[in-house]
Amino acid sequence: MRRRSTRDFGHRPLSIEQVALMAWAAQGRTTGERRSCPSAHALYPLTLTVIAGNVDGLAAGAYRYDAERDVLTLVAEGDHRDPVAGTTLVDHAWLREAAALLLLSGDVEAAARHFADQPPLGRRGERYVWLEAGHASQNVYLQATEAGLGAVLVAGFDDDRLLGLSPAVVPSGQHPLGLLGVGHPA
Repeated sequence: MRRRSTRDFGHRPLSIEQVALMAWAAQGRTTGERRSCPSAHALYPLTLTVIAGNVDGLAAGAYRYDAERDVLTLVAEGDHRDPVAGTTLVDHAWLREAAALLLLSGDVEAAARHFADQPPLGRRGERYVWLEAGHASQNVYLQATEAGLGAVLVAGFDDDRLLGLSPAVVPSGQHPLGLLGVGHPA
């Protein structure tokens, strides 16, 4: 009932525990090999990259979430929120104010190969990747709401500009799917 999109973020930092909780909600392991959101054939083609900028206990940088070990690994130092938000079509001004951005990307080609025999031939896997990104996004929304935080999903970004950022924030061979701003509501 309280879940809403937040487009006005305050300046209070997130804690590292809050960021860890959002990462787990998006892609974390639950029991055995299972994760927090469903994945067709348990393929798990998504990658979560945390773009931290205002997080207590976590230096500004881009971090890959490793669901198997439940850890964040630094892939690029520095605050990349502004350049990443700058790839959006209309959301730059307020998205860059989120304490952290969660970038969902996926290996669409691997999913297409895995499900190549399902109609429509060669395209079914892409559909599953997009659905999984939706599940992960909704999990972040719900977990953020439960924690008293705000979240918003942005899918309107220039894929080529996002893929062209240097240093790279989207893993090689992956397609950007969604960008979630997370922080304390203003």
